[in-house]
Amino acid sequence: MTFLDKLTSGIPTLSFEFSPPKTPADWATLYTTLGTMPKLAPDFVSVTYGAGGSTRERTIDLVSRVQRELDIETVPHLTCVGHSKEELADILGLLKKSGIRTIMALRGDAPKGQNEFVAHPDGFLYASDLIKLIRDEYQFQIGCGFYPEKHPEASTLESDIEALKRKQDNGAGFATSQLFFDNDIFYRFRDKAVAAGVTIPLVVGMLPVTSQPQLAPNGFIRRCGAEIPGKLIDSLGQGDAKAVMDRGIDYAIHQSMDLLEHEVAGLHFYTMNRSAASSRVTSALRSHGYFLK
Repeated sequence: MTFLDKLTSGIPTLSFEFSPPKTPADWATLYTTLGTMPKLAPDFVSVTYGAGGSTRERTIDLVSRVQRELDIETVPHLTCVGHSKEELADILGLLKKSGIRTIMALRGDAPKGQNEFVAHPDGFLYASDLIKLIRDEYQFQIGCGFYPEKHPEASTLESDIEALKRKQDNGAGFATSQLFFDNDIFYRFRDKAVAAGVTIPLVVGMLPVTSQPQLAPNGFIRRCGAEIPGKLIDSLGQGDAKAVMDRGIDYAIHQSMDLLEHEVAGLHFYTMNRSAASSRVTSALRSHGYFLK
């Protein structure tokens, strides 16, 4: 059974996300992490794509190696940023030759130093257009993204949900969310999306927070636009780094359990190329009877 079969059958999936490293030391860390994946038995792993296609070659190389050497379904991200339609077609051809079956099609963020997204003169402005290209001319399964708290550039939550519906109508078979820490925000989004005609499975993006600095005003989490609820800050507390990490992992475990009890389509862990926290959350969930099917 493929992960899309699971999603459409109502069986929650487990997946992890990685990024192509920038240095030899980072590659070593990533391969150590990837070595733990067969034990965690994910339904798939995804590999990100740098702003402006800055990691294009590394992404293609990494997804090919993971799928070939670890025999794990691997889903590369593909973004519109900086690419013409011809270049996107070349990339899709390479991925097809590598045995890739599913693409995560995204608009992507503006390259570093640019304040707003600008489409290539012969490219796409929206992820929905890239999705349509893939659907019409290739035989890939297609995933897309969504923001439970609204994309920072969207005027309203309703218009953002309309964009998700267009992605579905153009060929996306599932969607994965940006990270968040208040489940009620996701439940409200899901209710509104279903009312607007969104029927594809909505997979939840998860990030176990393991230190207070991760919540800094200029940190990664804040840049993702995620609301930091007081209950998360209180949960982490202060003091010994290991104790803070343990409490952060405990928060992620309980958040995940609540999501699974509310029948989310799947959990997708943003690993930051390290598996310790996500592995501990996954092990705890399995000990409570989740992901055993």
